[in-house]
Amino acid sequence: MGWIRGFFTVIISVLLFFSLFAVNLFGILSSSLTYENVYENSQIIFENILYEINISKLVTEKYPLLVLYCQNNSKVIFGEGDYVFNISCKSVMQGTEEIMQEGIESIVKKVYYGNYSENLSNYINSPQQTPFFIISEKAYNLTNKIFNYSLLLLIILIIILFFLVENKSNTFLLPGIFMTLLPLIFIKVNSFLSSNSENIIFQFMSIFFSKSFPVSIRILIVGILLIILAIIFKTFKVGFWISSFINKFKKSPQKPQEESSVIQTKKK
Repeated sequence: MGWIRGFFTVIISVLLFFSLFAVNLFGILSSSLTYENVYENSQIIFENILYEINISKLVTEKYPLLVLYCQNNSKVIFGEGDYVFNISCKSVMQGTEEIMQEGIESIVKKVYYGNYSENLSNYINSPQQTPFFIISEKAYNLTNKIFNYSLLLLIILIIILFFLVENKSNTFLLPGIFMTLLPLIFIKVNSFLSSNSENIIFQFMSIFFSKSFPVSIRILIVGILLIILAIIFKTFKVGFWISSFINKFKKSPQKPQEESSVIQTKKK
């Protein structure tokens, strides 16, 4: 029976590692893909795109006409290609920089809250739509759902591990070690991407890992607390007491049978 227990302990430990990896990764992604965070970290990307298609030059050239148009209107619509601005005349009156800022905000909103298909195969067949989908609200909901499932799996695996291992302090020690090691993979990701911010691919990738540091630090703290808890269990032999209690609980139903057999022998 010992080798069976050992075999399943190894399997659960491996699954525990990958579930913790998923919790860390999708925790970062779901935290990074909120609208506020996407807006804050994607502005520079859309600024560069609008600069390349000469939108800023167009705004400067058309600014006198926009001011004139806004004398009798509350909004003005203009743009270039797929980038169409719906700008309030209040922003127009505040200058070209305010026009560009509101224009970028309107583009980010359109991208984030766009009506994307839930069938992921569509984005494999149409790669040009993929960059917009993966920074959308649907992508946020998807990563958040995977994070919740990964967290649930993690809790179930820890419970199973508790009943598998003889030394109960290992139930907290093993996840604690994983939780202190795994965040080190992600903790410097955003700083690495930020150091290469001139490349638009790195700019785009930095959106997904913009919350890597705070999320990884929280997981690291939980890991340290679990290791401390494991040390307390081992020092004060709490795990031994729990094991003894579980064994007594398992044996207790056999007592009535033993008593009944004694009564029957006495009757004979």
